Amino acid sequence: MPEKIKPEWEMEFEIRSFDVDTGCTARLPVFCRFMQEAAYQHAEHFGLGHTHLAPSDMAWVLSRMRLDVRRLPKWGEQVKLRTWPSGRDRLFYSRDFAFTDSSGETILSASTAWFVIDYKKRERVTPDWWMNSGLPIGPKVFDSKPARLKPCGCEAGRSMRVNYGDLDQNGHVSNIRYVEWIMNNLPLAFHQSHVIQSLEVNYLAEAVYGHEVSICEKRDGLMMEHGISAGGEDLFRARTVWKNIKA
Repeated sequence: MPEKIKPEWEMEFEIRSFDVDTGCTARLPVFCRFMQEAAYQHAEHFGLGHTHLAPSDMAWVLSRMRLDVRRLPKWGEQVKLRTWPSGRDRLFYSRDFAFTDSSGETILSASTAWFVIDYKKRERVTPDWWMNSGLPIGPKVFDSKPARLKPCGCEAGRSMRVNYGDLDQNGHVSNIRYVEWIMNNLPLAFHQSHVIQSLEVNYLAEAVYGHEVSICEKRDGLMMEHGISAGGEDLFRARTVWKNIKA
């Protein structure tokens, strides 16, 4: 760990043309990508990142996430992201995030829960270095931790096969791709008439190259429950809340 520890990590991003939808508004998965990059860099700063864990066959795995949206920025806007470790709960390590716009207003907030896995044994581990790391712990952005979601109970829907572009550095489907899949499963007309207010996610099991996954959702007013499965096993559960743009 460096002599001068940064309790928070800050990064700035510009919303580019390839980040936006048909209304020139940033897509939600873009912010998941920004969060992952900032978390990676902060962990590297602490000496607890990918380059430090990989030689011991360990890796960070995202388990749960909650993201609340106040406003999605437009093409060309600058956003600032702050992230920090926010605690530990048994095998889960929490990290929170806050996005602000050029005026300093918070536009998105998020809380995540991670664990460390031995990817050869496929087992969760509790690294000794956590207890002795002196890692600074910051405040939580929400009063409660990301929830454990129940099965959505929706019938098997659209199927697709995992391909090369879906994989991350650990050889399984990246956590961002799951969010993209459930968003892409909704029709264009729905996206044009609604804006997302919140997203809650549980990552349950991994999908790898060649797996055939099924994506479905069940709607209850402005709330949706989403599921992704493969071979009858739940891989991913999510809950989204939306707002009618004309409301």
